[in-house]
Amino acid sequence: MRFSVIGSGSSGNATLVQAGETTVLVDVGLSAKETVRRMRAVGFEPTALSAILITHEHGDHVGGMPVLARQLGIPVHIAHATRQVCKLTEKDWNTISWGENVTSNCPIEIGPVRITPVSVPHDAAEPFIFTLVAEGIKMAVVTDLGIIPKHVAEHLRGCHALVLEANHDRDMLKIGPYPWGLKQRIASRLGHLSNDEMARFLVQDFDGGAEHLVLAHLSEHNNHPEIARLAALQALDSREPLFAPDWEKRLRVAHPKIPMEWTIL
Repeated sequence: MRFSVIGSGSSGNATLVQAGETTVLVDVGLSAKETVRRMRAVGFEPTALSAILITHEHGDHVGGMPVLARQLGIPVHIAHATRQVCKLTEKDWNTISWGENVTSNCPIEIGPVRITPVSVPHDAAEPFIFTLVAEGIKMAVVTDLGIIPKHVAEHLRGCHALVLEANHDRDMLKIGPYPWGLKQRIASRLGHLSNDEMARFLVQDFDGGAEHLVLAHLSEHNNHPEIARLAALQALDSREPLFAPDWEKRLRVAHPKIPMEWTIL
């Protein structure tokens, strides 16, 4: 298995996960044209894509889905409630190839990849994160949730790689340019993971088994890659000597505009 975060942030989110001849795209928050460009930038031909998985209906996760799905003619796996609230045209409804409905804790199998949707607290109709398993290798894409509850943490045990949200620094959010109502929404239990909540998970609930940890969905206004990275490293260092000492190399931060090179698991 290998993966590439080709975009992560408020401007659009998309992650490629490949196992053998099967490749799935988790979210299409970029335009179809930009998604295709970034897939090709990491050496992947979009026509080889097997399926699209959608976590929830917010534009930075689903904006490019209708056009890309129609262009490639591949199935879209999405929750029923999410599909109902997406801004879809009649053409979208009739021409998109709809895959299995995404339902909490009901795995979907696409080729050798077993995908488990896990419900999360977020201000969306029916939001999920996904764990993906193939040939004994497990990874998870964990973004767009205000906190990491125990049931989510349990699903993340045994992962070889985690793409983990570190959306905002609480102090930066407080003094940042957003309206007060939006600040409250982001900081709430149904909002986005702060650096503090990300770090709390790494200290209290992370099993330490992952070989790769990618911090994702950073706010361009309310966070900074080095602040998020330092928060994660300090949390991981507090777990020594149980953890491996090379987190400096194993921890990376996804970029909103530059696709990440493939990570092989």
